[in-house]
Amino acid sequence: MIVMVYGYEGTNPGHWQTLLTQELTAKGTPCVIADLPEPLAPDKDVWVACLDDYIRKAEGEPVTFVCHSLGCWAVDHLLAERGAEQIHAVLLVAPPSPYLLFEAVQSFLPPPLKREAWAPIAARSLLLGADNDDYASSEEHAEIARDLGIAHRVVPGGHHLNTDAGYGDWDLPRQWLAEVGATP
Repeated sequence: MIVMVYGYEGTNPGHWQTLLTQELTAKGTPCVIADLPEPLAPDKDVWVACLDDYIRKAEGEPVTFVCHSLGCWAVDHLLAERGAEQIHAVLLVAPPSPYLLFEAVQSFLPPPLKREAWAPIAARSLLLGADNDDYASSEEHAEIARDLGIAHRVVPGGHHLNTDAGYGDWDLPRQWLAEVGATP
C-alpha cells in the first residue's frame, strides 16, 4: 500500500500527490492520501498515531510513504517511535528546515533524525529537495539525507515542489515508486 502524507495546509486537487493517488488507484494500485486531522493546526502525536493506524490497517502488507513538506517530519517521528517494521520505503519531498520558526508546526521540531530507525529502509528511501526552496536550503536537505543515511537528489529551480511551484503531474515520484518496487 502507498500512503501519501501531505504537509501543513493539506493537499489540493492539482497537487502531484493528489494526481498520483488518482492515477495509481485507477490502475488498481492500493494508494491513499492519509487523512491527517487539522492540517492548519497539526499535532505531531495525532499525525503519528494516524500514520501508525494506516500501517496496522495494511494487515502485514508493506507500506510505502510518499511525503511532502511537514509530512516528512511526521514519518520521521513515526520511524523514531516504532521502527521500520512493515515499511517498505519512504520518499521525502521538500522537508522544511529542522530549525523552521513557524509556531503552527513546532510540535514536529526538531525532527528526531535517527539514522538507526531508517537503516532497514535507507537503500529504498530518497529525499528530493530544490536548490531554491523557501522553507529549507539545499544544504539543509543534503544534511538531512546524510543524517538519515538516505540518497538525496536536487531538483533545480523546484522551489517547494508543490502546486504553486508548478508541480501537478510530476514524473519523478512515479519513477521512484517503480524503482523501489512499490508499483509495477
